[in-house]
Amino acid sequence: MIDVLFEQRIVQNPGLAAEAIWHSVNEAYDTQGRTEGVSFPLAFLILPLTFHQRSARALAAKTQPGALYKAISEDREITVGLQMRMQAMAKRTFAGLSMGFQAGLLFLDPDHERHLIPGRKSSPISHATEEVKLILSAAKRVGHAFAEMTVVQLATQLNIRF
Repeated sequence: MIDVLFEQRIVQNPGLAAEAIWHSVNEAYDTQGRTEGVSFPLAFLILPLTFHQRSARALAAKTQPGALYKAISEDREITVGLQMRMQAMAKRTFAGLSMGFQAGLLFLDPDHERHLIPGRKSSPISHATEEVKLILSAAKRVGHAFAEMTVVQLATQLNIRF
């Protein structure tokens, strides 16, 4: 019997998840002058926004600053189902975080409220496929939004709760 989720598991794998999380964390870290990372709970927003085609396209097409605000104002339906996607993708997020920690892409800053910080300065790999480039571009926009907004502002704008 063919597994209907086979393609989804292949595309949304822990390696790509780790890379998307790294791109978001690195962008937020750079935007904040390399002084502050990303609050750990915010990591659970990255995959539901970047592995969701409609959200990823909307975010990747926007310029910074304010890419998240621009994407939401243009398409309010981005937030529809985000809470459920965030909960459904929690296992993938944990797997991506685990792989990111093991590969040295991510570190947990023990001195600054357990923030995620990047373990390297440059991207670990260069991709050729447009779909992956879209995901990583959207991840950068999400990271920039993390630097621009507080957790409360993000929760309010995205209509989610942690």
